[in-house]
This record gives sequence, C-alpha cells and structure tokens, in this order.
Amino acid sequence: MKHKSILGQNFLVDTKTIDNIVELARIGKEDVVYEVGTGNGALTKKLCKISRFVHSFELDSKVYERSKKLLKFENLELFNLDGLNEKLNIQFDVFFSSLPYYESRRALSWLCQKRFKRGIILLQREFVEKLLSKPGEENYRAISILSQYRFSITVLLKVPASSFSPKPKVDSLLVEICPKNSPLDIQIINDIQFLFSFRKKTVSFVLKYYKKHYKDNLDISAISDIASIRIAQLTPVQILRLNNWLKNNLFF
Repeated sequence: MKHKSILGQNFLVDTKTIDNIVELARIGKEDVVYEVGTGNGALTKKLCKISRFVHSFELDSKVYERSKKLLKFENLELFNLDGLNEKLNIQFDVFFSSLPYYESRRALSWLCQKRFKRGIILLQREFVEKLLSKPGEENYRAISILSQYRFSITVLLKVPASSFSPKPKVDSLLVEICPKNSPLDIQIINDIQFLFSFRKKTVSFVLKYYKKHYKDNLDISAISDIASIRIAQLTPVQILRLNNWLKNNLFF
C-alpha cells in the first residue's frame, strides 16, 4: 500500500507491537470502540475480535475501499469520513487511534468535549511531551492545560519508528487518557486558548485588558492570590478557575 503523505499516514506493521497495544488497551467484550484511522486494518481486525462493536473512520477513500474489502466483521462499521467531525454523535466506550502530528491537538480538543471511559492513542513523542508539560515549562500549551484538567494521562508504551511503514522521523508513545472531570464545552476550550495567547503576561495584565473591553469596576479579591502569576505558570485548575471567574464577571 502506498503512503499518502498529505494525510500523514504511517501504517503500523510490526505484529509484536500491535499485540502489545491491544493487550495494554484492556478492551472488554462489552466495549464499543471508536477508531479514527482504519489504515491497513491491522489494529481494526484485532479490535473487532475483542470488543462488542467497532466504529472505524478512514478519510483516505482508496484506503477505505481496500479496508472495506479486507475487513469482514459483523460488529464493524466502516466510515469514509473524518472521525473528528463535530457533527458526529456516536456513543462509544473506548477511543482508539494512531494520529498524525498535525491532527493531535484537534483530536484531544474533540475528546475534551466527549463522554467515554478511556482513550488509547498513539501519538508522536513531541506531542506527548506537550501534553505532560508542567506550568512554566517551555512546552506548556493550552492543550496541556485542557488535557491535564480533563484527563489522567499515562504513557503505556514506547513505539519505535521502525514499527511503521513508511518509517516516520520520530518515535511514538502509546498513551492512555481517562476522564477525571466533566466534558468541556467548545466555548470554554476557545476561551482557554485565547487566555493562553497572553501566556507571557500576568493575570493582572489580562484583567486590565478585559476591564478595558467589558467593565471598569471589578472586585478581584476572589482571584487576588494568582493576580501576579503569569498565565503560562498557572496550573490547569487555576486557569479554569480564572476563566470561570471571567465568565461570571465579564462576559454577557
């Protein structure tokens, strides 16, 4: 199967790695799986054998047609669609995917809005470093805040580049995400991303910006303990708290 670089496709081909991933996923016979990226079907085939049902999405129409011919399971529904489409409303227990780097942030933002038991995701190592970065660190981003607030994140397995065809330039990590807080709506996600655009500024500076655009008189005593802290040094809980305070006091 030829590689289609525009979709960032690197197919997992190492059978031992595939078996390890499936074992670590701990998928039960009653689980409904939502797989983004059918690819060569190597993982999809395994998922169908151990779960109740699999919804698998493949955006590449040629890969989709090939998978449709090869994967014959009664508990499988294949889609030639973008599995991260906001309009889709399919209920699932386990999210399963091997994501290209450019789709990783969108996928985590999408998952922040969903209810599910856990996610098993193969991500490039650099992106996982962002997800796990702590306040004040160079790789700390809005997606770090959103993901750490919404999920418990555990690295399960290092997957070398040699496990894929074609071979990517970097290694990947298999990550498990388990929800620990309620889903976030898209407005909160957008608000956090906007707040983090002030990452080098203090909370006091941000308040001056908002006061200029919304209100002149504000009682900031409720957040005085974080007023002198830079946005990029706030913990996920602190920045969600700040956003909630701004919403209650400024936004109409």
